[in-house]
Amino acid sequence: MSGNIASSLRCSSRLKSSQSPYFNSAVSRPRRTSPYFTSASATADDTVDMPVTPTRHESKRKDSGGGSKKSASPNKRLKASPPKVERTQSFEPAWWGNVLVNRTQSTLVSKSSCQQELTTPTKTNYPPIHTLIVGTHPSIVSLSSNQFYGHPLNAFWYLVGDSMGFRRCPAISPTTNKPYVNFHDHLRYGMDKIIDYDKQLETFVSKGFALWDIVQECERKGSLDTDIKVETPNPIREFCNERGSVKRIVIANGTTGGKFFVKHFKDWFTDGGLVAGEDELSQRVFKAVMNSAKKMSAANVGEVNNGDVIEVVCLPSVSPAAAKFSYLEKRELWEKGCFEPGLADYASWKNQTSIVTPTPLKRPANKSSTKPSSTKALEAQFVSSDLAKLTPDNDWIDLCVSPEELRASATLTNGQCFNWMVVDKASTGDSKQSAWGTHDAKEWVGPLMNRVFSIKETPTTTLYRVLYGSEEGATDDLRVSAAIVLVFPADHAIAAADSKYLTISLNCLQQSYFRLETPLAPLYKEWSEADHRLAKIATVIPGCRILRQDPIECMFSFICSSNNNIPRITKMLTSFRQDYGDFMMKLPTQNGEEYSIYSFPTLDSLSSVTEQDLRAMGLGYRAKYMTETRDLLKKYGGRDYLMNLRTETDALVVQEKLIEFSGIGRKVADCIALFSLDQDNAIPVDVHVQHIASRDYDPTVLGSAKSITPTIYKQVGDLFRSRFPRYAGWAHSLLFVAELPSFRGVLPNDVVQQMDEWREHEQSKKKESKTKKSA
Repeated sequence: MSGNIASSLRCSSRLKSSQSPYFNSAVSRPRRTSPYFTSASATADDTVDMPVTPTRHESKRKDSGGGSKKSASPNKRLKASPPKVERTQSFEPAWWGNVLVNRTQSTLVSKSSCQQELTTPTKTNYPPIHTLIVGTHPSIVSLSSNQFYGHPLNAFWYLVGDSMGFRRCPAISPTTNKPYVNFHDHLRYGMDKIIDYDKQLETFVSKGFALWDIVQECERKGSLDTDIKVETPNPIREFCNERGSVKRIVIANGTTGGKFFVKHFKDWFTDGGLVAGEDELSQRVFKAVMNSAKKMSAANVGEVNNGDVIEVVCLPSVSPAAAKFSYLEKRELWEKGCFEPGLADYASWKNQTSIVTPTPLKRPANKSSTKPSSTKALEAQFVSSDLAKLTPDNDWIDLCVSPEELRASATLTNGQCFNWMVVDKASTGDSKQSAWGTHDAKEWVGPLMNRVFSIKETPTTTLYRVLYGSEEGATDDLRVSAAIVLVFPADHAIAAADSKYLTISLNCLQQSYFRLETPLAPLYKEWSEADHRLAKIATVIPGCRILRQDPIECMFSFICSSNNNIPRITKMLTSFRQDYGDFMMKLPTQNGEEYSIYSFPTLDSLSSVTEQDLRAMGLGYRAKYMTETRDLLKKYGGRDYLMNLRTETDALVVQEKLIEFSGIGRKVADCIALFSLDQDNAIPVDVHVQHIASRDYDPTVLGSAKSITPTIYKQVGDLFRSRFPRYAGWAHSLLFVAELPSFRGVLPNDVVQQMDEWREHEQSKKKESKTKKSA
């Protein structure tokens, strides 16, 4: 490093923290020198294999009488004289904007004068930040060496090197000349690939990664995270908001780091801006805060986060003190959860453009400039009389189905579909959300295939009206012709019939949305005999059916459902339709505007859509899943591939085929199978379904496990399948509906009391377990 840079750096290190936009102005202590440049006391050669440097306190102890114990190891000295509590400050964030851009200047200016450049960078040849990796707080060694993860036994830079083509250092102790056994024989690159710390950092940030710490300033004795006291967090949320491009935050210090992150950024989760990664460790660490976020979103329907959602991934700690995972195990998990998705983002950016402005992403314009604007679904209120004026010649058509066979109020409102919106009988002045949670409504409107329907529930039957599209064949789309009942009697054995007649009937069967070819009343009776609790529920929630949805629409919709809530899913899919579907019609709303309805996009209409397009639209990390699933589905044959799965008789086989697609785990696969592929014994298992199974069927099903493993997932599903041999997925859905808060008011008192008592029992067990752990 040139002398003028070092000199300027030492001057800037004396500036107060209030001059930086990323630090609390109340902190008046001077900052440490920047970690982006080697300190004056450490040369480039030193940083290749930095020995453990004694702290300032350790040096004083040595000078004041420690000379007679020179042969003692540093660890023994620490035991003899524990370090004093010291208040330390973290580094500033490391990203290309201040690691690479500033290094092109001949001198460094003060933080206050370069503030504008650091917060709003100009166009460069570097990518937007996609991944921010945060430690808890720098160790004593890291602070002494002015390096992120500076301890020679910290795994971080070894992991980065193995993923990006370099070697951190020889991995040989400079004092004993023995190899570091955790790393030496496992590193992918030889001695010829060693680069110094500056080059390692440059390589890392040039690919869109960034580094920082959760804790800005704290009191701590030694370097353990558990000793951190009286801490102040870094403004990580502000940093991410300013960049507008961060897709994931990676916690580098395992569960301890995850707890610190939740402690200081819980509101970010509950506001809907953060979501836990899908890996097991992240789900476990962030389970409680995600549950709080779900409760918050349920209590504040409509108050959804308008920005992009950032995934928070908790990975095994890179600290030398974390020995639970071997280096090879850490490398596998870090590559899967951090480096591979980050480098894929970098490659995608590199293929698209060589110039980027890392400012908040703007939503792209509609494909066609002639498309009408659309009011947001969450702000629209529809009135029945207004919709009737759109098609005065189209009367209500009776599906001729009893309440025991179909109640739209229990079928369209329970989360298996996302395309229906509530219609009020008269103006109320209140905005409505999607059909979710509106079991007391009586009319709904929404797109279905190439039509727009109104569905109306009366005390004796269910009606429909076509608002857009032809009336011809509409009844068959919603139910089936009477001929279907003849060809498919209650036991579903195909009767002898003319082949042409059967073909016509099968075509109608594939298009029947409400699946009225399946008599529901006999199934309710059968299930009630097998489960006395379900029998009580069945009397108050009749007509709850499984829909037969379009499989492509169902697949992409449930990819969006991952770690999400119904209002946000509906909002995402509304934008998805608007940007890539075909305009169908406008509906009048009570606020004087018009709401535009679009069809669901086809595979062809999505063929040129990029991950970046979908991220800009608000899909977040799910955008990658959508584009990868689109590509694989087209490779497999598109719609025909999914339609062929309807003929598969084993739901578990269908599940295995569906989890091949990106972003589709077992639960999402079973949702797609049950709601669109006629897999009536598929059981989507989440924590609510597991609770039903534990409470009503087998309290030992979860065992000592803290999460739903693949084995437990199958065991829970088998509990339902063994109790309900026919249409187990339908029976499971009826029980699930009864757990929803919106249906609580219709349940018998003893059923509600049982639910409450069990919930209190579970909470008591958790509290007792926490007490034992803390003791």
